[in-house]
Amino acid sequence: MAWAISMIAACRFELQDRYSCHEEMLQILESLRIKSTGPENTFNAHSKLVYIDSLLKVPYSNADRIRHRKLRKANILLELGREEEAVDILEHLEKESEFFEIRQVRRSLALAYLRQGERSNCVDFHAAESCIMPIQNLGVHVEQDGSRKAIMMYQKMLTEYPDDLESRWLLNIAYMTVGEYPEGVPDQFRIPGMDSDTTHKVRPFEDIAGDLKLDTRSMAGGSIIEDFDNDGFLDIMLSSWDLEDNMQFYRNRGDGTFADLTMNAGLKGITGGLNIIQGDYDNDGYADVLVLRGAWKGEHGREPNSLLRNNGNGTFTDVTTRAGLLSFHPTQTATWADFNNDGWIDIFIGNETMLGQGQPHHPCELY
Repeated sequence: MAWAISMIAACRFELQDRYSCHEEMLQILESLRIKSTGPENTFNAHSKLVYIDSLLKVPYSNADRIRHRKLRKANILLELGREEEAVDILEHLEKESEFFEIRQVRRSLALAYLRQGERSNCVDFHAAESCIMPIQNLGVHVEQDGSRKAIMMYQKMLTEYPDDLESRWLLNIAYMTVGEYPEGVPDQFRIPGMDSDTTHKVRPFEDIAGDLKLDTRSMAGGSIIEDFDNDGFLDIMLSSWDLEDNMQFYRNRGDGTFADLTMNAGLKGITGGLNIIQGDYDNDGYADVLVLRGAWKGEHGREPNSLLRNNGNGTFTDVTTRAGLLSFHPTQTATWADFNNDGWIDIFIGNETMLGQGQPHHPCELY
């Protein structure tokens, strides 16, 4: 990380200009984003697709090897959300019943069918009850072709492997998406009680994100509900695990609606973050934000965290390097606390170390 150290050297000595530190972090994040697109990053499905396509262009006489690579391509397409293309490949492979990985083909095909149903119902025509267990009322699929095909595939798999608990669970879910659970599920495959709460009845929450234009689509990330501008109304900040995804900031207008102020808030280019936590580190009365990056990615998770200073005027500035917090370790967890009782909150970061011989250690950090 010598390039990063030299990049921030000037910033640390120009404390009067915190905005130069902000620009430095934007450059670091952009450099890491570009680096993460390489084929050696197993978390980058786009690169994996290019790689497997190159292998498929190589002529082979071994039919099983060719089919195995097609199966790999189909699973990569599923990672990319390209279910239609994955189904086309898997349906052809499933017809070749002598293929030695036919069980895995059917497992992937059934999942692809389920995801077709989810995309054409839960995603493209999202309703307040979509994808919420138990699936009922507005959550029941209108376009049922995907789920119907998944049901047939899971039943075929369970006939051959009745102890396949994963397929049994997903079969019951598929029946639920078409409104035929539990009566429609064959007796030998039915899992009772999936549509009921046997412990304590509570009134369910209603998903109103769509009505408020808050139904953003991104990878797993963090969320904060906080009154960032001290006007008495709770605002929302969101992050995403992917360095391709920008953080988002929604200001509460006070009338039941939110305004997307991401660009106005100075967050353009502030990407990534599997988790975000707030705390007033400078005691100015405004909640600041710590963005935690890199978890789950192994050695590709050497990403910096970010400390975003709340300027009190609706904008945020990345002051990570100015505050002395720059490091490159994978993490998703930290806590603010005044550990030495001096009236200023400190930060403890729990970094992620993978188990296994030869794996690098990422010690926790206390600032």
